[in-house]
Amino acid sequence: MDEVRDALDVAELQGLWAAAREAMSGSKPTFRLELPDDATRAAVGELYGRPMWGEGTRISVSKLDESLRNRFGVGLSQVIEALHGSVAVAEPAPESADELLPVLDEHGLAGASWAVPWLRWMRQYGRIAESELTGITHAAARVLTAMSLTEPPRSWTSRAALAGRTGFPHSLDDGTALSRVVLKAAALAQGIDPPGNERDRRALWERCGVAPDAVSSTVLTWALPVSGDDAWSAGVRARTELGLPAHLTHLDLDAAPARLVADGTAIAVCEHPRVLEAAVREGLRHPVICLSGLPSTTARELLDRLSGDGAVLHVHTDFDWPGIAAALTAQRHGATPWRMSGDDYRAALDRAAQDRTDLPNLIGSPVPTPWDPQLADLMSTTSRAIEEEQTLEPLLTDLRNGL
Repeated sequence: MDEVRDALDVAELQGLWAAAREAMSGSKPTFRLELPDDATRAAVGELYGRPMWGEGTRISVSKLDESLRNRFGVGLSQVIEALHGSVAVAEPAPESADELLPVLDEHGLAGASWAVPWLRWMRQYGRIAESELTGITHAAARVLTAMSLTEPPRSWTSRAALAGRTGFPHSLDDGTALSRVVLKAAALAQGIDPPGNERDRRALWERCGVAPDAVSSTVLTWALPVSGDDAWSAGVRARTELGLPAHLTHLDLDAAPARLVADGTAIAVCEHPRVLEAAVREGLRHPVICLSGLPSTTARELLDRLSGDGAVLHVHTDFDWPGIAAALTAQRHGATPWRMSGDDYRAALDRAAQDRTDLPNLIGSPVPTPWDPQLADLMSTTSRAIEEEQTLEPLLTDLRNGL
């Protein structure tokens, strides 16, 4: 805490800490802060994360706490205790939180470990009017029961569809009170810090089985042998007949029939679009799914559905650490590594040496390869990355012959 104390125990921030200490003692979600000079405005603005103008501003206790955690890794209570001694925060009476527990109980959530801490946070820092607490707790509970709070998701719903459960299609848009309290509950359930920016919010939504929308996340596919006699399946097959791949979205998967392919269908899963493009240009009708890096939520849902249909999925990626991470993710969704052994990596190195192909350095932190531990060891030892298109010919040979 010495470094934190040195950075924050400055004259320009003394008024901030005094006002914050008083607000926390009274369980106030916000407080008024005087800004007497430019130096104070600059110091407070830098810490809080937005420019300060005029002679005063209103500070959110939860936003200040979030800014401190993001920058220094400690919360507001710890900072105030380090600078001015412990602060007696007025906890809401137990019965105050209990008044809302029956609301959660109606939705089967009252027994969750995060329930009471979440209700207390809503009263102290949620910026929800007392008259609106019951209503927003009901709305949040309807949303939370449809999210994967403790288990990895197997399918994803769009945020707009989820908001529809509340009767208001924009109730979960960024910045709304409902999205704020739902994400706080999700963070508590996942045991992580609340998201502090758009990227972290998106990651938390997706971690809980919610896609920010139903159309931006896609998965590139080729020649999927969909077996239905419905219009959706006919449309996918028509694109194959035209020699065109299909970009599928969550909206597409929502409209698809329950069963996509026949049991035992062999499907190649690659990382690089160049592999799929080569298959298209050769007219190879072997089905291919392209991950285009770490699998999107749509790709993961598609892999799950195909695996559930009994399809046999074979995944190949770049021989670099992000590629290995993508292969591991695909493996968790039913795929088996394909031409991803230590021997395959060594053979690719030999071909590159023979062809005098320059290989990029392997960067990043090593990722384990449980299907063949020697692969990770070899990659770490040689420190060379091999992009998937450099292994294209063996992959195409497999697609020609069938997996």
